[in-house]
Amino acid sequence: MSSILIRSIQLLLSISILVVVHELGHFILAQVFKVRVERFFLFFDPWFSLVKKKIGHTIYGIGWLPLGGYVKISGMIMDNKSEIQTQNWEFRSKSGIKRLLIISGGIIFNILLSILIFTFLLFKHGETFLPTKNVKYGIEVDDLGEKIGLKNGDKILFVNDKYVPYFNDIPKAIILGNSITIDRMGNIIKLSLSDNKKKFLFDRKEFNFFIKPRVPPIINYVIKNSEAEKYGLKNNDEILAINSEFVLFSDQLKDLLSKYKNENILISINRNGSLIQKEIFVNPKGILGIYLKDFMDLDQIFLFDKKNYTFYESIPHGIKKTWNVLKNQIFFFKNVFHIETKAYKQIGSFFSIAKEFPSKWNWDIFWTLTATLSIWLAFLNLFPIPSLDGGYILFIMIEMITKKKINEEIIERCTIYGFIIISLVMMFIIIWDIFKVFFS
Repeated sequence: MSSILIRSIQLLLSISILVVVHELGHFILAQVFKVRVERFFLFFDPWFSLVKKKIGHTIYGIGWLPLGGYVKISGMIMDNKSEIQTQNWEFRSKSGIKRLLIISGGIIFNILLSILIFTFLLFKHGETFLPTKNVKYGIEVDDLGEKIGLKNGDKILFVNDKYVPYFNDIPKAIILGNSITIDRMGNIIKLSLSDNKKKFLFDRKEFNFFIKPRVPPIINYVIKNSEAEKYGLKNNDEILAINSEFVLFSDQLKDLLSKYKNENILISINRNGSLIQKEIFVNPKGILGIYLKDFMDLDQIFLFDKKNYTFYESIPHGIKKTWNVLKNQIFFFKNVFHIETKAYKQIGSFFSIAKEFPSKWNWDIFWTLTATLSIWLAFLNLFPIPSLDGGYILFIMIEMITKKKINEEIIERCTIYGFIIISLVMMFIIIWDIFKVFFS
């Protein structure tokens, strides 16, 4: 099965779960307050539906257009106000607070789903942290890290003048922050993080870590039929030198291999305490055919903090994780409107979301992404735009505050205009995403 198909299936399953849970929130609260739901659909069904069945007062079905879903609640908008009397099972017959809860049901359920998923993941796996103080060799940076002013070997002391206890939180703190204080070979330097610099972090074609702990060059595994296998390199060999140049860290090895492209080199390695030297050819791309260990593979060098939780302990941590994801999304959304940061380039449609899923099925990653998308869906639905939940919430709150009913023709027109605006925005994002994926 191709990686594209696997990613597509994961995306479709994730969206289906999110839509069903969201609409279930509206449905259940409508049932609680004895309001009829006429239709409950996964995906939209213009002109025809794939499956539908009427049970009681509700038609349940699956549409053919996988861009969302909906529930049709009786009496949200009167078809003919002058001739039809309001029934006690209609939405409009209920008090403001009941209507508010029914409309908020989807948002509430998406938040609860995110908390539930993160809670179970934390209960199952716990959390593993690398204390910043244990990053003994400093950091290794890629070209993005270099563009914001960092260098290999820098030790990060503070972000925004605050000490970050765990290295896992430093990349996020840098993106959110305004300054980094580093120790560079004994010199204390404070780097500013202007929008001009942050644009490099947002203007990424794919997600990657721009900093990671610096590690010694130890082989994780040797690729089959590679030059490394041919010349007898083995897993767990530690590379000590290339020709006469000592190698202490992985980034130094990469630089040296790039220097000796298409040449034979003398490589010195430590194999279980024995010094071994081998002559080996470096191909034109500067590749030997090995994967090096990263910091997660070197727990004998880096001391990690592992936290395990009971189920009840994992609940508040699940809530905290949901809140942190939401805060990050709010921060990103704010930066979208700062043209200098180029955060708008990270906006994407289903194509971009699908790329975040792994090419091989991994349930932990699947559920983590689903939890993240769930809180994102809740956040977007809070926007006070007619046709979104937030638009209806705004109308209901105005009525509750003013004690006056808003003209239903105004609500209906605003809803139509809101739907048109959202549809145009979605079309623009899809076209933009297609351009990024296929033409950028």
